[in-house]
Formats: sequence, structure tokens, C-alpha cells
Amino acid sequence: MKARFAALTALIVSMTCAVPAFADDAVTRKERRTPVVVEFEGSDSIGSALFTRLQNTLNQNNPSAPEREAKFRLLLSTASEFPSRPGVGSVYTVVWTFAVSEGSMEYYLVRDLGVVTPDTVDEVVNRIMGRTDGVAARYGYLDRDKK
Repeated sequence: MKARFAALTALIVSMTCAVPAFADDAVTRKERRTPVVVEFEGSDSIGSALFTRLQNTLNQNNPSAPEREAKFRLLLSTASEFPSRPGVGSVYTVVWTFAVSEGSMEYYLVRDLGVVTPDTVDEVVNRIMGRTDGVAARYGYLDRDKK
């Protein structure tokens, strides 16, 4: 009986601690002022669909003004999970970098690796966008011209 009570208490505490994190994510999305661009490398159809949806989502969420020279860059690379069955799934990797200006050396920030299927493309795009907002909030200080 005590073990059940302890497990239930731990579950309630973990759920209440997780709620403020979602509220903070909404705030950081509004505050992102540095644009994000995505570059794609891959020839598989699922990876292409992932890139297209990710690029469309980024274009909707990028700040429109003022134009900025500094940019966060997502380097997306995909490959078929099973070369003999290309429609089953794709392996993807995303690397987030930051460049102060075009042609300058980029800062390597973080990376992610996963598998995407035709059914999970939207979920993966949402996961990448959430991580992008977190990266922009964490490393936004690198954009010294941010106003």
C-alpha cells in the first residue's frame, strides 16, 4: 500500500513539474527574432516530405522584419532505413548551427538523430520545431545585433 502511495505521489509531482515547461515554450516561440533556414541532403521520398513540411513550417514562423544577417541553420540529412524498401521509413539527422554572417564560420550547437515513417512526418516536424525554439532561446545571445 505504501509503495502505491509513493508511486502515485511521484507521478503527481512529475506531472506538476512538467506543466511550467510547456508554458515557457510558448513564450520562447514568440521571442525568436533570428531567422532559421534549413538545408537538405537526401534522395528518399520520406526525407523529402519531411524537408518540405519542415521548410514550410519554418517559413511561417520566421520573423519577417527586420532582415537579419545572423541565422540559425538546420542541416537535415536523410536516407532510406531499408534500401530495398524505401517507402517504409527513413533515418534522419539534424544538426543546428549558428552563423553571425554569410560566409563566416558557423557555431555547432546541437544534433538529433531519429527514424521517420510516412505516418510520423508531422510528429517529427513538431519535435524538430520544438527543439529549434529551445536552441534559439538557449543560444540567442550569439546574435549580438538582436534588437
